[in-house]
Amino acid sequence: MQRAFPTNLIDYRDRASVLIWVVLMGLAAQRFLALPERSFTAILLGSPVTLNITDSAILGALLAGLVASGTEAVLRAHPNSLRAPSAGDLSGAGDRVERINPVSRDHWVFWGLPIALTVVALLLLPLAPSVVYWVIGLITMGLALGFSLTGIYYTVDPFQPGYRRARLGLNALTYAAALVLFLVVYRTRVRSLVSATEVMVVSGLLALELLRGSGRPTVLVALYAGITGLVLGQATWALNYWRLDSLTGGLVLMIGFYNAVGLAQHGLQGRIRRRVLLEYGLITVAALALIWEFAP
Repeated sequence: MQRAFPTNLIDYRDRASVLIWVVLMGLAAQRFLALPERSFTAILLGSPVTLNITDSAILGALLAGLVASGTEAVLRAHPNSLRAPSAGDLSGAGDRVERINPVSRDHWVFWGLPIALTVVALLLLPLAPSVVYWVIGLITMGLALGFSLTGIYYTVDPFQPGYRRARLGLNALTYAAALVLFLVVYRTRVRSLVSATEVMVVSGLLALELLRGSGRPTVLVALYAGITGLVLGQATWALNYWRLDSLTGGLVLMIGFYNAVGLAQHGLQGRIRRRVLLEYGLITVAALALIWEFAP
């Protein structure tokens, strides 16, 4: 039986464009506005730790909230979110209802990539060596955010046309954002408490994007994404004790992210076998050998 969608559909591109312009103006404000910095000191593990709340942290929190609400608005423009499940839909199993109308609940799982892109842009843009590079970075951020919102819209329903291409594009964008994050964080050489936290949060959001299409319960997907972020945060903390070049450190973290996400995907599908572990082990050894040979 053919699905009946509402005739008064909303163009998601209108909502996406509004969100993109708001985010770009917020990122531009980072260059021209200076907010007062606040410091908080506490005793952690027997030693004093000072936490500085900078203008970038405040702006990042505001933009993260705006991106989450804007992504939600884009999702609400999808036909599946406008159509309530019929009595025939409700007569099936619970996973069938979620498959037919996937935006009806747990839609926060789609917010990860746009928020992560915004955080990466906040970390990257201040490092631009000139205004020209800063403008190029701002434009690139707008394009990446627009692409991510379009991809998210077309991956709401795994049975709609264009899902496969959109999923592949989102995967490529997510891994690219992860690599930029690791390179930027390792280059700044900030304290492990800050850098490891940044990597843990953003890599967890990126892992959520890569794992949400597994078809498993959302709580389980979020758990695996959180574990991935925790593993990368701990790896960042450990690598900060080594005198590695920023490129080398970033690539090592990228290998760890690839392995953690890949094993999480196999774990969600219940396909962790000796062959899978051997495959990822060989890929890791080969990648580390290439980094050792060619990286600075």
